Amino acid sequence: MRAQLRAAALGQLRSADVDLMPGRYVVLASEGEALRNLVAVLAGREPPRSGHVLLDGTAPARHPETRKKVAALFADEVLLPAKTVLGSVSRALAARGAANTASQLLANAELSQLTDIAVTALGPRETRSVALALALAHDTATLFALHEPLTTLIPAAFVLGRLDEHTTRGALALTATTSPADASLLGGQWLCVEFGRLRVMPGTTPRLGAGPWQQVLVETNDARALSQALQASAHGLTTELGAAKGSLKVLGPALDITVHEVITLARQHQIELHRIEASVPPVEALMAARAGFARAAYEAARVVTQGGVR
Repeated sequence: MRAQLRAAALGQLRSADVDLMPGRYVVLASEGEALRNLVAVLAGREPPRSGHVLLDGTAPARHPETRKKVAALFADEVLLPAKTVLGSVSRALAARGAANTASQLLANAELSQLTDIAVTALGPRETRSVALALALAHDTATLFALHEPLTTLIPAAFVLGRLDEHTTRGALALTATTSPADASLLGGQWLCVEFGRLRVMPGTTPRLGAGPWQQVLVETNDARALSQALQASAHGLTTELGAAKGSLKVLGPALDITVHEVITLARQHQIELHRIEASVPPVEALMAARAGFARAAYEAARVVTQGGVR
């Protein structure tokens, strides 16, 4: 699967211009509406207002056969009508021609408690959870376009494991989120929507220096044990026990490094993680900080060029 977006615009997504090959991508932005629009046009749910989106050379919004290769999770989901969730999932699997059963699919995603509930009685989060379970079970899909896949009832470990399986077999997976912590967990090449425009982040992204935006807030069953493990890390992490029981503040050199180390050490020491949340400003504030660094570099270069005269 190759996805090509050329000046693709829809709603708050003002322009997306990028080529995506098989692999893992995560789009991080504070612009929730633009992320919703991005997933909608990429998956072919809606055609772009301008520009174009091509999946292997065809527009998904115009070609049902192309959309069959896409597994998507939208910001707002609607399940196929049926008396129960089990019936709705069964209908979806039958339309897909899948061999797995609805009950097994729900059990694998730890959603068995929804089996006999009426589809019309589900809330938005429950509906998205069932839709995500269906998307992750689409074993013949070559593109996964998922909006906030870690905010459903399905355990994050299951979501990440299934995405690993799909990308290992050669699928393209793009996830979109407004959470830096979720973006770090989802992994892959980072993309960023800034002021409605999608751009590819360079391979070596400049990191901001130490500050509150590098702090990670953790909720765990044993904050003291995790704190001790983190303090022994080679990454120079510092920790502070929170006021609430089981809470911990962790400060490190960069969010991706810190979150990865928290997860790794928690697994090694069999410590349960209930929540990870990065304390960061909006993307616009990060852009302003980067602009400040760029201005400082410019001024330094100008001073050198002019012989030290400002």
